[in-house]
Amino acid sequence: MSRDVPVDRSALQGSVASTTRPAGTGDLHLRAGLLPGDLAALSALTRTSGTAVLGPGLLQDLLEAGRDEDTVVIVAERDDVPLGCVHLDIPWHAAEGWLVSGAVDPECRRQGVGTALLDAAVRTARERGVPVLRISGRPHGYAAPGVDPEGDPATAAFLVSHGARPAGSALAMHRTLHDLDRAVPTAIDVGPCEPGERDVLHELVQEHLAADWAETLRAFVQRGGPPERILVARDASQELLGFACWGVVGRDPSRFGPFGVAPWARGHGAGGALLDAALLRMAGEGLAHAWFQWTGRDSPAHRLYTSRGFVPLRTFTPYTLPTGHVDVDRSQEGIAR
Repeated sequence: MSRDVPVDRSALQGSVASTTRPAGTGDLHLRAGLLPGDLAALSALTRTSGTAVLGPGLLQDLLEAGRDEDTVVIVAERDDVPLGCVHLDIPWHAAEGWLVSGAVDPECRRQGVGTALLDAAVRTARERGVPVLRISGRPHGYAAPGVDPEGDPATAAFLVSHGARPAGSALAMHRTLHDLDRAVPTAIDVGPCEPGERDVLHELVQEHLAADWAETLRAFVQRGGPPERILVARDASQELLGFACWGVVGRDPSRFGPFGVAPWARGHGAGGALLDAALLRMAGEGLAHAWFQWTGRDSPAHRLYTSRGFVPLRTFTPYTLPTGHVDVDRSQEGIAR
């Protein structure tokens, strides 16, 4: 028998999709949705995580970042005590979904709790018609862009043993802001994005960089974020070439990004001018350091960051996890041929 679980709207503003999963491990019970007190209890499960410790505020931010209808929280409990959880963001019939976070009480590991939760996550994705779960940096909000295999080897090994496949690497970097050089003057004009330029910037980012970045910028403006934290680069004709921002994602103003330059403007100094200007303005706010979560080790962006004094902070491994979903119509079409 299944049962619907009410959402604790006092603990989480907005709704979380409620689906019930049968328990499959001894007296362990799996339920979906949040009950009063869950936010603090689930946050506490991450206290020893080698990848990401999630305070109640960050956990709530991550839950609210997804659409209500795509969000599923599954809680494993015994005698009404939460022992583990998994947070999923799975749009119906999408090409991929996201396993945003998961945790198991350190005292209950190797007892089947994690396996039961991961099985339920895969089953949920399969039932929604989604072939792959990504354990990675969800574009519209994440705590870590994968798993830190050095700091959290047990989780990395657990995922691989259950069919997850490494999908590259994500390098986090940082630098202090007390030793900045003055930016070298260039022909590229860098300054805050003016109100009249916002629509143009959003269109540029949406069409030529990343749609989720455009949504991030829109959300920041809509909630009244400091407009001076979004810088744009302009050429001599005032055409926008790219942008850089900080304090836009999450709660830490020291978090740099997103940051991008239009494809046709790359290689001409716009990226360096934007990065230099952003770091100087961050220092001017009294921030002690700048950091970000994700770049490719062999990418042009990584070379630019390194040239400006950024050094590696952590290396994460993103994973993909097939769900076993098969598109029936497409499958039958293939057989007919």
